[in-house]
Amino acid sequence: MNRAENHKNDRLFYDWLVDIFSPSNLDTEERAKRTLTGLVVIVTCPVLFGYSFFHLYTSRFLLAGVLFFSGMVVLASVLIGRKKVDAKILYRLGLAAIGILFLYLMGTSEDYPRRMFWTFIFPLEALYLLGKKEGLLYTIIYYLIGMILVLTQSFGMVPGDYHIRLKLEYLIALLLVSLMSYCFEVVRFRYQETTKRRQASLEAANQQLTQEIEKRKMMEQAARDAIIELKETQSQLIQSAKLASIGELASGVAHELNQPLMVIRTNVQLLTRAFKKILELSEDRFQSLALIEANTKRMMNIINHLRTFSRQAKEKFTAVDVNKTIEGCLLMVGEQLRIRNIDLKLELMEDIPKIAGNANQLEQVLLNVITNARDAVLEARTDENGMGVIEVVTGVFGKEGEWVEILVRDTGKGISGNNLDRVFEPFFTTKDVGMGTGLGLSISYGIIKDHGGEIEVAETGPEGTTFRIRLPISKSGRDQKATIKS
Repeated sequence: MNRAENHKNDRLFYDWLVDIFSPSNLDTEERAKRTLTGLVVIVTCPVLFGYSFFHLYTSRFLLAGVLFFSGMVVLASVLIGRKKVDAKILYRLGLAAIGILFLYLMGTSEDYPRRMFWTFIFPLEALYLLGKKEGLLYTIIYYLIGMILVLTQSFGMVPGDYHIRLKLEYLIALLLVSLMSYCFEVVRFRYQETTKRRQASLEAANQQLTQEIEKRKMMEQAARDAIIELKETQSQLIQSAKLASIGELASGVAHELNQPLMVIRTNVQLLTRAFKKILELSEDRFQSLALIEANTKRMMNIINHLRTFSRQAKEKFTAVDVNKTIEGCLLMVGEQLRIRNIDLKLELMEDIPKIAGNANQLEQVLLNVITNARDAVLEARTDENGMGVIEVVTGVFGKEGEWVEILVRDTGKGISGNNLDRVFEPFFTTKDVGMGTGLGLSISYGIIKDHGGEIEVAETGPEGTTFRIRLPISKSGRDQKATIKS
């Protein structure tokens, strides 16, 4: 635990130093270089200032001034450049000040040859801070000037037979240090470039891996969504299969009910005729029998229409009167509307032109639209005894009257903006589970498109919704319209 805390504290201290000596938008190598340079300056500047005051105290004013000037330039370069992105010009100024200091020490080393040993530092600094090209240039100029200064000195503190060897040994040592510094910088530069290339390669691989991970996440999400959608589709298909089974059952039940109704109606008619001949009663006395006959006839018509509607629709198009199709549809749902206090208003155009289509399919469309209108009215109703209105209007539309138009209006509360664009999507429904499959309007849309027509929400709002159906008039319908006009 203590080791981990110590490592954490060391890391925080290092990050603090790096933030002091370099801006955060530099790479790691440059920030490390700035930090190392700043630490060296912090250590060496007090030494330079200390020697400056010492030589000032011993009356060596020129040397004290050179030391103080060099320390100030180096310190200012680090302080000013610590937050700059490009600090190379400040590196040059600092190196120039240090180079002048070392050359001055070299030029005044006749009495103190040991001053020359400070000059070995310059090639390391120049090549490290300025790089192998510019740093090598600085080092060569520095070496040539230093060689001139050394060769022109007499070195009075050393024996006469040794000062020449000292000069040669010093110059060779300075040359070797410069060469070693250059080789070190070349190796460091190559290692740095190799590291950068590897880092770039790793970043590219990491980015590719990240993209692959994101792609896989998207694929997994798409797969989950597809599974959910498949489950919903499966449940809807099961519901559709149930509805198809109910349709087949209804057709069979209709066939079975039609026989006893036919027997009842026939016997009522026979009884009515027999009673009229035998008893010679007035018509009012036979009202009950007439009522039975009328309702059995109505039930037979509904059952026969239900059997026709439940048959598989044929693809062949024939001339269809949309008014009769609407009346056939209302034969099945008209009574439902009445017992639910929904007022049905019909405005059907007389002698409306016929369209080319399938009457059974079009009746299915109208049944879906009217059933949805009924549900919308019931959903908007707040009072059980409240009234609602469904209005069905037919007419001719177009500049030359080339379309038959059917409008179905209701007094529901409208379709919200979020759902308006999705009303014709398969399996989309706003009804509760078990109350709707979401297939009615989608199937209706496909049927109308197959007929070359259009179905859309003409208008919707708090006062209700209007569905518009347009179907092209057939050739026989156009001939019929021309005959009517003539």
